[in-house]
Amino acid sequence: MLQPLVRHSGLVPKDDDAATQSTYGRLDGQAGRREQVVDEHMYRLPPGARYRATFRLQLFTAPQQRPVAVATQLMGEGTSLINAAEACASSVWQQYFPDDAEPPIWIQRFLPESGSPSIAAVSFTVDAEARRLSHPAWRSVRDEDVDALVGQHVDRERGAGFIPPEPELEERPERYAPAWVALFPKPAPFRQSACMSAGTPLWRRLARQFVPYRGARGCCWYHGGDWHTVSSVAMRLVRQAQSAGVPHDEIPHHVDQQTATFPLSDWEREALLSLLIDTVRPYRPFQGGYNNGQHRAQAMLDAGVRRTLVERY
Repeated sequence: MLQPLVRHSGLVPKDDDAATQSTYGRLDGQAGRREQVVDEHMYRLPPGARYRATFRLQLFTAPQQRPVAVATQLMGEGTSLINAAEACASSVWQQYFPDDAEPPIWIQRFLPESGSPSIAAVSFTVDAEARRLSHPAWRSVRDEDVDALVGQHVDRERGAGFIPPEPELEERPERYAPAWVALFPKPAPFRQSACMSAGTPLWRRLARQFVPYRGARGCCWYHGGDWHTVSSVAMRLVRQAQSAGVPHDEIPHHVDQQTATFPLSDWEREALLSLLIDTVRPYRPFQGGYNNGQHRAQAMLDAGVRRTLVERY
């Protein structure tokens, strides 16, 4: 049941052909013997950064060759390397190679709780003057490719110096509840700037509720269907499950079985289940931002959805 959600969750991006065309992502012709000069097991983004994240940073350098940065991260270390690739790579460039006109070759290795690691070379759009990177694009590589790139074995593990984060005991799901979309905090939907405005002011949010949009667009998954129908059915089925005394953690499975009685498209069913499994979690109205779900929140604001299902903690 979870498998379809990977497509839009941001955890495992698909290979981007643009990476093979970029000087900053291509490995061809870059291989050479390099020496490891940094092995920081708990590298942190600097104070004031947009994201909070930790990862293991291994740096390899050699004269007349571009440095190679290998970032390794476990799930649960703050923002993932995938969601914060440009911030992490920019930080390493600015801190370790401020005089270099181009960034280090960026390799990231994401270690999920189960299954195979996700290993990728990442290319970026480069602002050399500001030493800032944007618009990441991924190309899958093998561990052997990384070894060949630096001319030696690169350790695949998270490192003995890893310090597990303290569990956030206050973050316990309590219930699903309807929420007014017009009162959502301002989303900041990264990497979808072509089809998503950032935020949507209150007057426009309210106006769109009088002229709602129910169609599907071809720009991205988030705009791919009718969030009005999805939200309405989700709230109805969850309300029925709660009234019947279904435990909170069993509601997604219960609702999934009940969706067969509704004439939903594949996209609508996937979107509905995302509200229960990959839940939308805004903070207080107009304040703070999101724990999760800001792309879907922006798509619902664009469509003029009145109420949708969120998870309260």
